[in-house]
Amino acid sequence: MMNRKTSKDHDDIFDVAVVGAGAAGLSAALFLTRARRRTVVYDGGPVRNSMIFKIHEYLGYEGSTPAEFLERGRSEVLSYGGEIRSETVLKIEARPDGFFDVWGSKMKIAARAVVLATGLVDVLPMVPGLKEGLGKYVHLCPCFSGYEVRDKPFVAFGLPERLAQLGKFLTAWSSSVTVVSPHEFDSETLTRLDGFGVKTVQDEVTGLVTEGDQLVSIATASGTEVPCEAVFVAAPFKAASELAASLCEVDEAGFAVTDTYGRTSRPGVWAIGNATDQLAHLVHSAASGANIGPWVVDYLLETSLNPKKKE
Repeated sequence: MMNRKTSKDHDDIFDVAVVGAGAAGLSAALFLTRARRRTVVYDGGPVRNSMIFKIHEYLGYEGSTPAEFLERGRSEVLSYGGEIRSETVLKIEARPDGFFDVWGSKMKIAARAVVLATGLVDVLPMVPGLKEGLGKYVHLCPCFSGYEVRDKPFVAFGLPERLAQLGKFLTAWSSSVTVVSPHEFDSETLTRLDGFGVKTVQDEVTGLVTEGDQLVSIATASGTEVPCEAVFVAAPFKAASELAASLCEVDEAGFAVTDTYGRTSRPGVWAIGNATDQLAHLVHSAASGANIGPWVVDYLLETSLNPKKKE
């Protein structure tokens, strides 16, 4: 384990800097601190699932709130000597000696390895009331919240390339599903949707119609309304941070490209959770943090023995 050091240029030196304090980042930090690696976690603010009320599909945490889940994770990391800093990481640069300079919003450190757990952002359509309804009657993932709104009439809209699959999938929770899109689906897709009992409306969603706190319909560009009590949005994703793009290979949406062990194209840099897998659920993100732990520790041991070793 690295000894604590300070210098004029850096507040501190760590074995690992974990950027992101959600399920993935805290899980990675828990493994690394238990492996006696000096680890700092950067908490840059609310995580993606902070707008939901309860956690589901996570054995042992069913019905917990995101705040309870994260607070327990933070306590576990701290109990093994990890540090958690309420800072946003502004920049990370690789140094010739194999270290990484990490600029936080408050101070600068150096780390021998970096774990990016920076997550993603759902890019919601510009529909009035959509953001305000998130977690209430506006949903992004049927796996996560379909059961809570089961048997209600659903409307699905958003990215055309994902709507047919979403519409079909929603029939697991409701017998009343309508896909609304200005996109013209081909006859084969329409036939398949009809076979699953999914209605289609070729129109654009322009607003949500509510009565009090209840959704009653969506409004369309043609002036009609489609009755519903819950909407599911096939929203595009984008990387929540540009840090990966400055360090390693990324895809067209800015997500880090990794192998099955979370390794990026730059030795010493890993990416986990939604920072690399847009479809990872909470439990998958937590697992990804634990999965990379042994590989990060191995890298640190190897580079301690041979500082010039870069892979």
